[in-house]
Amino acid sequence: MNQNSTDIPPRLAAIYARVSTAQQEQEATIESQVAELEKYAQEKGLRLSRELYFLDQAVSGARLSRPALDRLRDLAVEGLFDTVLCLSPDRLLRKYAHQWILIDELKRLGVSVIFVNQPSVEDNPQGQLLLGIQDCLPSMSAPC
Repeated sequence: MNQNSTDIPPRLAAIYARVSTAQQEQEATIESQVAELEKYAQEKGLRLSRELYFLDQAVSGARLSRPALDRLRDLAVEGLFDTVLCLSPDRLLRKYAHQWILIDELKRLGVSVIFVNQPSVEDNPQGQLLLGIQDCLPSMSAPC
């Protein structure tokens, strides 16, 4: 039996958003991130489920262990989604080494990470170098 592209269900995506300060939280930054990620998912035909919204509020991005991020990692192991949408690399993690660890961990589980506000980079040494350079720039100007 031949399957055409309309027979393939859309991928299920998780959303990760983070604000690092109470001031950002009060300015509805989480909500604006989520709205932008939802819009992207709709445009790309990705399915979303509120149970797969992982939101860390007033939590520093300098740490690899955070409540919502820890839940995301746990559920990725269970295979509940195949894509993570995040606004930008600095919303996921501030330290490039931590980003590399997390992205590699998710990749091994069959989960891709899409940074909505950043052009995609190829998964090769040159792409990793570019991602590393881009990720270093925000951390030079902001503490978390």
